[in-house]
Amino acid sequence: MKINDAVSSEIKDLEDSLIRSINSDIGLATKVSSHLVNAGGKRIRPLICILTAKAFGYSGKELIQLASAIELLHTATLIHDDVVDESISRRGKESIHRKWDNAHGVLVGDFVYSKAFQLMAGLKDSQIIKILADSTNIISEGEVLQLSLKSKELISEDDYFEIIGRKTAELFKASSRSAAVLSEASHEEVESAGDFAYSLGIAFQIQDDLLDYFGNEKATGKKIGKDFLEGKITLPVILLFQNVSSIERDKLKNIFKQETRSNEDLNFTLELIKKHNIINECYKKAEHFINLASNSLTVFKDSDEKKILESLTSFSLQRTF
Repeated sequence: MKINDAVSSEIKDLEDSLIRSINSDIGLATKVSSHLVNAGGKRIRPLICILTAKAFGYSGKELIQLASAIELLHTATLIHDDVVDESISRRGKESIHRKWDNAHGVLVGDFVYSKAFQLMAGLKDSQIIKILADSTNIISEGEVLQLSLKSKELISEDDYFEIIGRKTAELFKASSRSAAVLSEASHEEVESAGDFAYSLGIAFQIQDDLLDYFGNEKATGKKIGKDFLEGKITLPVILLFQNVSSIERDKLKNIFKQETRSNEDLNFTLELIKKHNIINECYKKAEHFINLASNSLTVFKDSDEKKILESLTSFSLQRTF
């Protein structure tokens, strides 16, 4: 069964819910937040939420409310991320702070956060609210951790996985765990759902970091080398430093010490990544987490939704967007 066939009704309800959720008496709040919310996106986190709940047999009204809260939490982090990173674009559109200014980015990001928490407050199970609130805190700590390491010449592999575990995988985990709790799954099932999604989130982010260097701009909705040009040191660069010659390493260090990086710097780095087969090294790391994710699904009962969740593991590495 294809994903669209399995959750088409729920995804339509999700999109309608998102539009309703960001509606405000203050027209500017609706207008600016709609700029990003209506730009689409992969909706992978609410999708995981919906599929997990359906895999455990849930079909109640709170599912779309939960999925919407999760997507709005994610959207709010993106808005604030773009302000911090001074990003030019997001989802193929100008970023909010670029189209308006930093004040709009910060305040509308707060507005979207508040809308997410309004949806969360309407959920009946306090355990779900705690999962999402704790997740929001962990994500925020991840942002601060990344900021604290910005001055380091090179972050370690451990630092990298700590950051993406907090910033990306954590909300994947919360999406699946909260859906399992909503479905009144057993403690073992709830934990396995969280483990599955966390590992999937790590693999997903590794692929995102590869797409920054080798993706298609039309497919990804962002400029190739965006993270590189912003000075972000991600897994391809970390592994590159482990494989290059001393001369190449010194040149790379100088590139990342600079206030800004040029397209010439990007091309030099791309050639080194190809030369040292770093793409394959990244895939090896990602495959480890894909295997962990697949193993975590063994406690799920057989269903169409479980099959789709399994397919998401391979999709996370094969996707081009």
